[in-house]
Amino acid sequence: MKRHSLSHSRALALLARALLALFLLAGLSVAASPARAADPTWDATVKAAMAEGEVNVHGGPGKLYAVALIDGFKEAFPDIKVNFTGLSGRDAIPKILSERQAGIYAWDVYIGGTSSVMGSLKPAGALAPIKPALILPEVLDDKNWNGGFAAGFMDLEKTFMYGFQAEVTSTVLVNWDHVSHADLKTYQDLLKPQFAGKIVWDDPRLPGAGSAAGARFLYNFGADFLKRLYAEQQIVYINNLRQNAEWVVTGRYPIGLGLGVVDLAPFRAQGLGKNVSEPSEASFTHEPVATGFGTLSMPSNPPHPNAAKVYVNWLLSKAGQISWEKTGFDSRRLDIAHVSPETLPKPGVPYVADEAEANLKDRLEAEELGKQYIKAQK
Repeated sequence: MKRHSLSHSRALALLARALLALFLLAGLSVAASPARAADPTWDATVKAAMAEGEVNVHGGPGKLYAVALIDGFKEAFPDIKVNFTGLSGRDAIPKILSERQAGIYAWDVYIGGTSSVMGSLKPAGALAPIKPALILPEVLDDKNWNGGFAAGFMDLEKTFMYGFQAEVTSTVLVNWDHVSHADLKTYQDLLKPQFAGKIVWDDPRLPGAGSAAGARFLYNFGADFLKRLYAEQQIVYINNLRQNAEWVVTGRYPIGLGLGVVDLAPFRAQGLGKNVSEPSEASFTHEPVATGFGTLSMPSNPPHPNAAKVYVNWLLSKAGQISWEKTGFDSRRLDIAHVSPETLPKPGVPYVADEAEANLKDRLEAEELGKQYIKAQK
């Protein structure tokens, strides 16, 4: 009888514990549901985006950008198809402007460099404000971003172009299998006669990485340095970053300007280009920080307005920026692991955001000097 009572008591205790656990779980579930639902506006936007069924996204050229800008979104929102096109701005924007002049509004989201957007899409009135489309609280939370959220805006109005990437990028890359470290230590060494005919440069007469390199030389060393570099060094100018990278890796032209480490990635994956890096003592008084192809704009009159909102909120979320790191470039988000932490801007250093609209004049001047002095050498 005593054993029966003990067993009965234990059963009652276990039942009470189970009921308490169920009660607590129910309470936790009720408490958590508003956080999951976030904002009714968000739920309604997602529902409307699913009804639209697709979103048209422009991104940077190359497979890495396609992977970063499609796969993560597809996993999060499988009912919204991403129609992705990856091109440099100088190739894509003339077509976009031509379409818009014909009354065709084909794009929902534009992700790319800033110079083409600032020089063409913005003056044409082709951009919509970004901030009204941002709904998720984590996207707007200052503590999640290097320098706070607003520091990412690249345009003067802090409205139309948002840079979510920030890296201290290379300006010159050298294949040391073909160049002596002792001969090329600083940027000024590029003017040595022995390097004439050994340099390839992403065409600085066009918007892009090449004109960014020209601008860096301009605001650090002055116009005379840039003029001499353009006119005296028998440089090969090319509008093809992959070809640029290949020539540096093979040593045909062992010095590459306007070339990024990410452009070397396909070759390094094959075990090539491992001895390509920056000159050891190269430095700028005004160190640049770049957003590269990591700048967001929203074209006005998008064909899928709700899907566009869902996409940009995902892109700037923690999950979206983790996906962006697949490009090999680092996000400004502080709450994620970075693929290349050594390239992140260092606290307290007064960097120049050389792709911001406030500094566009330097790039335009570098492009104009290129048109004058590169032509003069022919």
